[in-house]
Amino acid sequence: MVAPTENIGIQTSKYCNVAGLGVLIFDYFLTLELEIRWTWNRRWNITRILFVISRYMAFAAAGMTSYGILATRANENCLYFSRTSNAIHIITIVSSEGLLIIRTYAFWRKNNKLLAVLLVLAAICIGCGVGLTDFVGDLLAVPANPSAPPTSNCTFEASSSSAIQYGFLVAYEILLFSLMVFKRYRDYRDCNSRLVRVVFQGGVWYMAPMIFVSAVNTVITVVVPVSCILYALI
Repeated sequence: MVAPTENIGIQTSKYCNVAGLGVLIFDYFLTLELEIRWTWNRRWNITRILFVISRYMAFAAAGMTSYGILATRANENCLYFSRTSNAIHIITIVSSEGLLIIRTYAFWRKNNKLLAVLLVLAAICIGCGVGLTDFVGDLLAVPANPSAPPTSNCTFEASSSSAIQYGFLVAYEILLFSLMVFKRYRDYRDCNSRLVRVVFQGGVWYMAPMIFVSAVNTVITVVVPVSCILYALI
């Protein structure tokens, strides 16, 4: 029998993830015309590749999350499904962060030293985030009770250690956000260029919600017994 608190967490998680998928679909059709106009006829480069991955892999990530929490799979082995879903989520998040790095790099007048530092820090954040999450997760793992009935590995839940990943993500996004703001008011304070204004405002409006969602994820995975994960909508 599921405890009332856990049942509330599971239901909340279902609502949040299905709502997130709906928002993603709505946003896609809302911006599809702009995508066709500005990207479909462009040559393929690293920026377009990252855009396509972050744009369309998000549907696979959100779809697998919704399926994972809504489907009843009591007698199935979901280990492969869970690993695939996690990999898709990581690839989607990394690609979206890559777009932020490119935007920051361009705003800093293609400063190669800055780009190198950002890439190294990104690799450190990914490595530490994943490594520490697994390490802390093993420390916090509760030993199985031999007398307890067998449980399914299809349960949709997240360990509190998952907050470590989101913590690194928030820190890195705040760094990129700060670099954009610093450059804007140090070098472009008196610049009236429409391009500078559009790039800066677009970056702020893109990064601020991502930082907010990542911060919410961090708090939720720590304080909620059965986490309602709000995956970042790219």
